[in-house]
Amino acid sequence: MEQTSASFELISHPDRTLQEHLDSCNDISEKLLDMKFISSNFFPKPEIEDIRKLLVYFHDFGKGTDYFQSKIIEATIEEDNKPFIDANQDYINYFLINKNISATKELNQNPNLSNHAKLGAYFVFSNYSNINSIIEYIVLKVIRRHHGYLTNLIEDKNNNSQIFLDEESKMELDCQIDNLPFELYQNILLKTGFIIERKEWDNIKAKFGSLRQIEKNKNKLYQEKDSKYFFLQHYLFSLLLSADKGDMMIGKSGNKWNIILENQLFSTEMVGFYKQATLKNEGKAIDIDRECAYQDIAINTKKYASYNFFSITLPTGMGKTFSAYNAAIILQNEFVEKSEGKKPRIIYCLPFTSIIDQNSAIFSQIVASYKSIDSNLKADMVAKHHYLSIPTDSYNDIEIGSNEAEYLTEGWEQEFIVTTFVQFLESIFTNQNKALRKFNNMTNAIIVLDEVQNIPPKYYEAIELVFTKMAEYFNTKFIFVTATQPIIFSKTNVIELTDFSKERTKYYFEKLERIVIDQKILKESNYQPQDLKTELLSVFCDDIEENETKSFLFILNTIAQAQFIYTTFCELYGKESQIIYLSGSILPKRRKQLIQLIKRNIKYKKRQIVVSTQVVEAGVDIDLDIVYRDFAPLDSINQSAGRCNRNGLKGKGFVKLFNTGKYKHIYDGTLMNITEKIFKTESSNIEEKNIYQLSNRYFDEIQKCISDKSNSSKTLIDAIYHLELETVQKEFKIIKDENYYHNVFIPYNPDSKRLWEKYLELNQIEDFFKYNVPQF
Repeated sequence: MEQTSASFELISHPDRTLQEHLDSCNDISEKLLDMKFISSNFFPKPEIEDIRKLLVYFHDFGKGTDYFQSKIIEATIEEDNKPFIDANQDYINYFLINKNISATKELNQNPNLSNHAKLGAYFVFSNYSNINSIIEYIVLKVIRRHHGYLTNLIEDKNNNSQIFLDEESKMELDCQIDNLPFELYQNILLKTGFIIERKEWDNIKAKFGSLRQIEKNKNKLYQEKDSKYFFLQHYLFSLLLSADKGDMMIGKSGNKWNIILENQLFSTEMVGFYKQATLKNEGKAIDIDRECAYQDIAINTKKYASYNFFSITLPTGMGKTFSAYNAAIILQNEFVEKSEGKKPRIIYCLPFTSIIDQNSAIFSQIVASYKSIDSNLKADMVAKHHYLSIPTDSYNDIEIGSNEAEYLTEGWEQEFIVTTFVQFLESIFTNQNKALRKFNNMTNAIIVLDEVQNIPPKYYEAIELVFTKMAEYFNTKFIFVTATQPIIFSKTNVIELTDFSKERTKYYFEKLERIVIDQKILKESNYQPQDLKTELLSVFCDDIEENETKSFLFILNTIAQAQFIYTTFCELYGKESQIIYLSGSILPKRRKQLIQLIKRNIKYKKRQIVVSTQVVEAGVDIDLDIVYRDFAPLDSINQSAGRCNRNGLKGKGFVKLFNTGKYKHIYDGTLMNITEKIFKTESSNIEEKNIYQLSNRYFDEIQKCISDKSNSSKTLIDAIYHLELETVQKEFKIIKDENYYHNVFIPYNPDSKRLWEKYLELNQIEDFFKYNVPQF
């Protein structure tokens, strides 16, 4: 091998050397790990620290090859970063004169030679060994897949080997090894204690060239059935990705250490201070009960803080959100005492994007109001994250760029994250690179799942396994919030914060007399589908005309149904009432405006008729007189009822059920069968005080069906044990993939044309080396 000047530095990206990149990755991941609590029930933290360092300094080992250097020097010259090129001109000139021609020639014959992850994945074993071969395989896999998604551990879904080194792979890697300047890479490792020698390569090839040994280790993995490996792989992958992307997105900004910060604790007085300053307590019975429930929950949270699983079960309109905020803050402060001083973040999860803006705005107001007492609080401690969210442009009162903002938001680095069930759960049950980056920040966290009944029951058993292990390994805590508490866990003790005995919970439900669920229309049709355009429309119109001072809400199961009713009502009643349409087909920004319009109409007692789909069910704080609801599972019906006479100031509100038959296209058949079975045993009018018992019956029946019939959780659990991440990704979907859904671009604002043109421009670039984004 040709001797290269020891003063040269290998290049990693068009604006930095490999030494700079790896040292920065080490700094970032070291700090991230140091801020995390890891239980003694997991792998020892010193062992994870040792592996972390290996991952950092070997994940880009293959970037040292002449093949990668040829590609990156070409990209560096094309980008024309003059200060960087000047600083490394001697090396660039040397490479172009002595190596580039042969490297380019071989790359033309085999473009794969410039790939770098695979070589590092194997050569890390020049400095690492573990008596547990499964851990070795995980280390290999994390490096090999750090630019893509995690495949199954041993063989991917197409039966391609992920561990075994076949002859073709050996030949390709041999070629890379023979064209890698070991002395230059060793310079990078001087302070690490790692030593690399070419002679180790033969031992590594022998280690991973035995199919028999790999099959033996695969059988070991299958027999152990230990979920610990799943979490180790997730955790290590997340740390490496956070460091690798972090160096690219914030490493050159000068703000690195101002962004990667220890979490700040929220004051346990903060929510109470806000409630007292801004909310009116008018002495109504429901106001008194809200405050009693709030205080009970606070006391019980403090009392049972050493536990990991909690529920808050209260009727709609009873202040569950404020109680959940307060409970999460109490647990955050208690966590510090039990977890070596580590400070967790709060992750608040909701079922729909439509209510995230509202939720994050409320908590931001709570933080802002308390700044008069605690000047350390920052408005940008709160971040919302869903597929439409825009990253914040500041952090810790420092103005930051778009890359930094994206890093913070996508990685859940702030103290209070508001997100969706999809973002949260599909960042655990996943193999996707982007989703897994945030996993290390989900481990030490207080997780609030608001309207938890929206999680599909078929996943309950798998979720119970994952949540209990997150609690065991990382002291993660979970709060389940709902008016209809599902029995998610069958084997784990969940503390009801309203009242440990649940007697007080029952009391709050049974004293209410705000609404009646009217199933007269259902019973008259013997629960058979009815024609929306004739008989049901006639019923709706008669009621609207008989109650000319009342406001109505109609909730349909499909967008097409809602659109038909809306256009019909506009023609019939548009002159004397305001007709408003809501559904997922409306742009979120417009939907938010319409919800505010509904609230203004309520405030000024303006009659309105709202036609909607399920988007109004959870967390949308609107209050109408009469609600019509297309047949749905009992928990959805109960959520719909929460939009009727919320404060009990309008006598008695009515929630009237009907059936168009469309629920078959929307909801799980088992849930519908259970709901119909329960309702058939009840009278035409179901008083609100009876809903609590109905909900208990409903979820008892669901639990029986899950244990008897559901294969979804069993498939997921086996995949977790076997580290078959592709199966996990395929089997876990909160929202079904529908072939008839397509992405569209809607030019809603003046910047739309510019954004569309920029998208088209970027979409034409095929070579990621030419992107001015962190893809290397």
